[in-house]
Amino acid sequence: MRFYPRAAHAAACLLLILLTACGARTLNKKAARDLILRLDEGSLEREGVYIESVSQTGQRDAVAEATLRAAFRFEKVDDKWVIREVRLGKGEWQNLDQILRALARAKTEETRTLLAQVSTALDKYCEKNGALPNFKDYVSLSDLLSPNFMSYLIREDAWHRPLAAYRTGPDSLRLVSSGPDGQFGTADDIELVKAFPHK
Repeated sequence: MRFYPRAAHAAACLLLILLTACGARTLNKKAARDLILRLDEGSLEREGVYIESVSQTGQRDAVAEATLRAAFRFEKVDDKWVIREVRLGKGEWQNLDQILRALARAKTEETRTLLAQVSTALDKYCEKNGALPNFKDYVSLSDLLSPNFMSYLIREDAWHRPLAAYRTGPDSLRLVSSGPDGQFGTADDIELVKAFPHK
C-alpha cells in the first residue's frame, strides 16, 4: 500500500456492520456504503468510499471490505519521514499518535475484561471441583473451562494474540496477555494474578 502526503487511499479497511442497522435481511454494497458515509457525516464523500466486497458472517453480521480516501501529513525527523496526522475525506486532521494511543487503551481495557471473564470461570470451576484445574498451557486451561464454566471460548486478547496461563503455586495462577507490543515479558504485558482458596 502506498501512502501519499495528500489524498492517499487506505485500502482493505475491514468494517464490521450489524445488519440490524439497515433493517435488511442481507447487506448489499449500496447499504454498506451509506452506513459508512454516516459514520462522520460531512467528512466522507460518496466518491471517496468504494466498497470492494460484502460478505455475511452470520444471520446478523456482515463484513464490508472498503477503500476509503484518506490524507496523511508527514514530517521529516532525523532524515526519516514519519506520519504525524491523518484525515478521512474532508474531515479534520487528527494526530495519529493520539489515535493509536486511544486504540491501545481501548484494547487494553477489553483485554482486562476478557481476563476477568476467565477468572470468573475459574471461580466457578473451583467452587464445583474444590481446586484449580490441572493444565499445561492456556489452551488446555480454556478447554477445561468452556463451555461448562465459560459460555464462549476465550483464547485471544483484544489484539487477536494468544493468551498465556501459568501456575504460580498450588492454588494460584497468572493469566497474561502480551499487550500492545505483542511480546511477553515486557512492561506493557496485561496480567491477572489470582489466588483461589483451597477447600
